Amino acid sequence: MKKIFVLLLVIGLSLKVYSQNHIKQDTLLRKSFQELSDLFYNSKPDTLKAVIYAKAKYRKALHEKDTLEMLNGKYLLADILNDENIYLNFCDSLIEITKKYLSKKYPSIIHFRKGKFFFHRRRNGEALKEFLLIDNAEGYTSAYKNMYLGLIKSSVDEKENALFFYLKAFNYLKNKNKLHKTSEYLSLLNNITSIHLRKGSLDSAYYYNEKSIRASIESRDTLFENFSYFMRSLIDFDNKKYEKALTGFLRFVPIITEDENYVLLNQTYSLIGITYDSINNYSYSLKYHKKADSIYSIKNISSKRLEDSFKFLLKHYKAKNNLKKQLFYINRLLELKKFNLNEKNKINKTFTEEYDIPNLILEKKQVIEKLENEVGESRKNKIIYISLLLLSFVLIGYQIKRKRTFKKRFIALVNQKEVVDKEEIQPVTKTTNKYELSYETISAIMKGLETFEKNTDFLDSKINLQLLADRLDTNTSYLSKVINQYKNTSFSNYVNQLRIKYAIEKLKNDTLWRKYTIKAIAQEVGFKNAESFSKAFFKHTGLKPSYFIKELVKVNSYKSS
Repeated sequence: MKKIFVLLLVIGLSLKVYSQNHIKQDTLLRKSFQELSDLFYNSKPDTLKAVIYAKAKYRKALHEKDTLEMLNGKYLLADILNDENIYLNFCDSLIEITKKYLSKKYPSIIHFRKGKFFFHRRRNGEALKEFLLIDNAEGYTSAYKNMYLGLIKSSVDEKENALFFYLKAFNYLKNKNKLHKTSEYLSLLNNITSIHLRKGSLDSAYYYNEKSIRASIESRDTLFENFSYFMRSLIDFDNKKYEKALTGFLRFVPIITEDENYVLLNQTYSLIGITYDSINNYSYSLKYHKKADSIYSIKNISSKRLEDSFKFLLKHYKAKNNLKKQLFYINRLLELKKFNLNEKNKINKTFTEEYDIPNLILEKKQVIEKLENEVGESRKNKIIYISLLLLSFVLIGYQIKRKRTFKKRFIALVNQKEVVDKEEIQPVTKTTNKYELSYETISAIMKGLETFEKNTDFLDSKINLQLLADRLDTNTSYLSKVINQYKNTSFSNYVNQLRIKYAIEKLKNDTLWRKYTIKAIAQEVGFKNAESFSKAFFKHTGLKPSYFIKELVKVNSYKSS
């Protein structure tokens, strides 16, 4: 009798559990997709619970025939089970199914989501393949594709190309009011801010950062609002407002830690370390550079600033004469550089001055030799002497070649009657109009540009695309397109070319100008500082302005004697 009672009790409990689970599944399916996502992330430390919510989201999407939410459900499941194939295989299945149908949305949007997945895992080569498979994309998908192409260009330091794709996306999205609340639009504003920051265009960076802050506040997206303020801290850092930047970086750490954004956390730790070093707080700088290294060790996640941390730590252990740690961080740097080279699929043209790959390998060998103590002092000294001698020959040869190149450029420049662009400017005809602007519009803009050049209005340091467009009674889009087609360059390059031409003619013909400082000349021709003038001068002539002036003075002194 007792056995029968126990058996009935077990059956009763089993039925109760089944009934409760069935009711729970029905309850979950009545929740919205956003509610299920929130439940997933809130329960994430509990894997079993998170799996239930991820599966519920997928089943709800399947029931409602919502393809994109089905994708989201599979993504959550792949995330919690740490198996990316769950998501990628589902993407591939959808691509195979949808490519049979004539649709502008599919399979393009699946390729986009797959590319986005790869990009956020720093697998840019695979991401690019997916984005390039997006055919005939229109509207939002096309805009987002351009944004990610810009991100990939940015990752290999092609700043101008990155900005081109960003602005293509921005020009489409900026007038779509409902999109101002999407994470993609807010992310785009921050990316444009970032690229201007890397170009050294701090005014433009500040302009887009302001837009980003306002848009994130309006959309009540606290995550992007915080990230926008993080970008403001980066601007403060570049403006050498280190204390202010440091406050922003430190405030951002708990936010990205909670969001589990380890790439950004790694970068932030490196930035904090660099900032502390800039204000001469060595101990805290060391602490945060070690934190950046720790994330790399545990998560195998790097960032754009991680190399700075490795360099700092290598220098630190050099000062301590700790050979084992030196070797460790040399290997770290080599590992990081090789990873970057593989991602870019080309040799990195801008190795760091202190530790490019060949020098790191040589230094690694030297440290190993010291550790193993296998080579006598005399032999080691001989190797060092020979290396230094060879390096001296290379440097001397490089300097001689460099001087000859500069001399040829100077002679070519000074012998020109007038500095002109070698590129032929297209005449304004109806057949050359690739932007479908009216002939009258183009002619009016070209006439306005002629007056702009004739009156040397380009010397005004406040001139920008918007201001000039207002003066010519047109808009920035038309003006930019006309300059691109008929001046064969961008607006900023066009203005800089005019300023450099003007400066060259003044320096050639006015002896007083040769006595000016570089800063004074920069201000005279409309640049805000000497550095931007020098960069523009070198870009358009291949010479530094100081060298050009020095050689001009020499030539004139020879003539007078």
